[in-house]
Formats: sequence, structure tokens, C-alpha cells
Amino acid sequence: LKSPSIRSLSSAPRPSTSTPNLIMALMQAVRAFRVSAVRPAAAGVSAGRFLATPAVRTQQQEQSVAAAPAFATGLGQPLTKRNAGVSVLGCAIAMVAVGGCAQGIGQLFAALVVGMARNPSMKEDLFTYTLIGMGFLEFLAIVVILIAGLLLYSE
Repeated sequence: LKSPSIRSLSSAPRPSTSTPNLIMALMQAVRAFRVSAVRPAAAGVSAGRFLATPAVRTQQQEQSVAAAPAFATGLGQPLTKRNAGVSVLGCAIAMVAVGGCAQGIGQLFAALVVGMARNPSMKEDLFTYTLIGMGFLEFLAIVVILIAGLLLYSE
């Protein structure tokens, strides 16, 4: 049994660059048909993303797009553009603070153990201070989680 050489595999005919575009256009057309079959589109609104591509737009749609005023905000982005990935990224960065709270809890109890080893007679007082510190850290963690959720689900 001989395995096929790399040269024989690389000599296989490659599809032209228009083939993937044709396949993508076909898949978008099928999706647009499925979307329009489930939920009929309103008058003047395209049924799917396929019908909104520049290659398939009709003259009327081109004129309506050209007539619509382009509102610019901040860095010139249109108001309808959403950056959903930015909210996820902000949420992930905010959740790093929960790791800081966990580290603080670990250091708090490590200090409790060291303090009880040095002065066992202060055990009750040290434990009370540890629980107070634990309450502050838990409150901070809850606030961070709430802010992270706010960042995640805001637009």
C-alpha cells in the first residue's frame, strides 16, 4: 500500500475564485427564502441579507439608500451599526475583578491563619475582622458581576 504523495494531492484541480462566491450567493438565497417563508417581509424591506447585497439590489432600493441621510456619530459610524463583540469584551474585562476578589479572600484567610498562629488568644477578634473583610469583598464581587452584566446586555 502506497500512500499518495503530497505532489499528487496538490495537483488536484482547484475551484475558481467565483465558485465560492456562487456557493455563498446560493446559500444566502436559500436563507432569504426561508426567512421570508417564516416571516413575511414588510413592504419595501428586503427579506434577507442576500437581497440587500449591492450585486442584487434593484434600482429603487439603490435610490432609497442614496436618498436616506447618513447620520454620523462619534467616529462617523452609522447609528444602526451594532458592535456586539465590544460588550462581550467589556464584560470579560470587568470579570477580571472577580478574580481579584477571590485573591483578596485568599489573602484574608491566610492573614487570619498567620494571626491566629502568632496570637491564639485573639482568635475571636481576628475571626470577626475576617468576616467583616469577607463581607466587603463579597459586596465588591457582587457589584462587579452586576456591572459586567450591565456591560454585556447593554447596546
